[in-house]
Amino acid sequence: SYRSDLSKEYTVQPYCIKLFNQRWYVLGMCKEIDSIHTFGLDRIRSIQHLKTTFEFPTGFDAGKYYSECYGIVSDDGTKVETIKLKVYGLQRSYFRSLPLHCSQKEIESTDNYSVFQYQVRPTFDFRQALLSKGSEVEVLEPIAFREDMKNEIQNMKNRYQ
Repeated sequence: SYRSDLSKEYTVQPYCIKLFNQRWYVLGMCKEIDSIHTFGLDRIRSIQHLKTTFEFPTGFDAGKYYSECYGIVSDDGTKVETIKLKVYGLQRSYFRSLPLHCSQKEIESTDNYSVFQYQVRPTFDFRQALLSKGSEVEVLEPIAFREDMKNEIQNMKNRYQ
């Protein structure tokens, strides 16, 4: 973990691997924390194949598991919300050609901006993606997520003063 220099040992029953932002992740049932968890492969220091086997969960679908997520953050307790973004200028064309999420819908379009709507969890990785677009993207709804973005932008501004 980037949060700690301490190594931990986990026993994981792997369900799938996922590529996100040029990094590979493994999703699986972790015995030590008794839940499904995502691990960054680039942070694994060593790996050991165990002789034990496990029963793959009936009906598990990795696509469905991640369908409400922007990236790999799926287990932080964030609920799915209707998110509306106002996207300005040329950035609209980028959003149209490469949607941020499969639920993306363009619900309004003018000469200067478009409004895109999503059904997604407003997690850390989604927020980071929006911040990377700079002033070309504005969160309209939900208000709590808009306030989170506003606070993060204020913190960024404070770093430059």
